[in-house]
Amino acid sequence: MKSKENQREKDIRQYLRNVAKALPPKGRKTLLPGIRSGVASYLAEKPQATMEDVAAYVGTPEGIANEYYANQDGRKITRKINASRRRLTVFSVLVLAALALFIGFLLFELAKSVL
Repeated sequence: MKSKENQREKDIRQYLRNVAKALPPKGRKTLLPGIRSGVASYLAEKPQATMEDVAAYVGTPEGIANEYYANQDGRKITRKINASRRRLTVFSVLVLAALALFIGFLLFELAKSVL
């Protein structure tokens, strides 16, 4: 009996880790405590429940994450995506500029050695 309880506790911890991985940091902070208490109260009411029952009651990690994103403001998500794109563009321009300077330096040194 003890072994079954230990296994279920491990399964619950793994389930909560999977939920945490599926959510962004802000979502983890706001949702995980409620999910944790929801799982605990469900198991208190139904001590014989399996992990499949828990997932059916609370939701799968992917389902919880999808619900979280569905409830987010679309403009906010778009701003984050655009900010990431801008950072990538700036980084790419800087790398290309550094590469151009390096090639220019090599050509300059080559021309200097030929003359």
